Amino acid sequence: MTRGIIFDLGSTLIHFTRDWESVNQEGVEAMTAWYLKKKHVRLDEAAFVEAFLAERMADYERGHQTQTQIVAQQSLRKALQKIGAPPQAEALVEGAIKVYFGPEEAAWQPYPDAVATLKLFKDQGYRLGLYSNASDDPLIQRLVNQNGLRPWLSPTFSSAGWDWRKPKPEAFDLIARRWGLPAEEIVVVGDTLEADILGAQNAGMQSILVTMDENPANIHHRHIQPTAVAESLSELPEMVPFLS
Repeated sequence: MTRGIIFDLGSTLIHFTRDWESVNQEGVEAMTAWYLKKKHVRLDEAAFVEAFLAERMADYERGHQTQTQIVAQQSLRKALQKIGAPPQAEALVEGAIKVYFGPEEAAWQPYPDAVATLKLFKDQGYRLGLYSNASDDPLIQRLVNQNGLRPWLSPTFSSAGWDWRKPKPEAFDLIARRWGLPAEEIVVVGDTLEADILGAQNAGMQSILVTMDENPANIHHRHIQPTAVAESLSELPEMVPFLS
């Protein structure tokens, strides 16, 4: 019998409403302007943008390969050191990263049936939690709050907070231990075969792949089979009780 559900966040409970490349560029430009104009830190603007984007890409690939999370603050510190930025630039890293993620934060919106689905599960007595692969835990917590998900989810964890990137089973084992539930009584819901569904399998849990937004990476991992597939969150309440 299923008693707990671990959700992914992006493209599972919330969806991205803009183009990734333009949002990322907007975030870098906003962070650069924040350093130069608001904090009056002298930087080589072009060198800074190039170094930060390069570190972000390299750290993403490294984290993907090792299944450990390199946080955005670390990428920024390395970029600042690479261009020989003044010491006060590194002291302002936390604020700079919040500015950088501002455009992305504004681009996420909840799926129309997200809150109603979570409320229904909660009313039926299920334990509901979240684990998201992300390079900044404060961003994840703000997204949970801003999209009205906080009342229904506990805990709300991220790889930035715990270091493990899905599909490492430790990410799911952690929540199972918090709940005091065995793996076989937990279902993982997510949009990625390689991270969410494989992670559930690694942890001995059942899984549901949600397909509201097409994930291009899934085409390379068709050999990873979820327990079930849902085309909307509103399908889940009728599906979960019959998983076996």
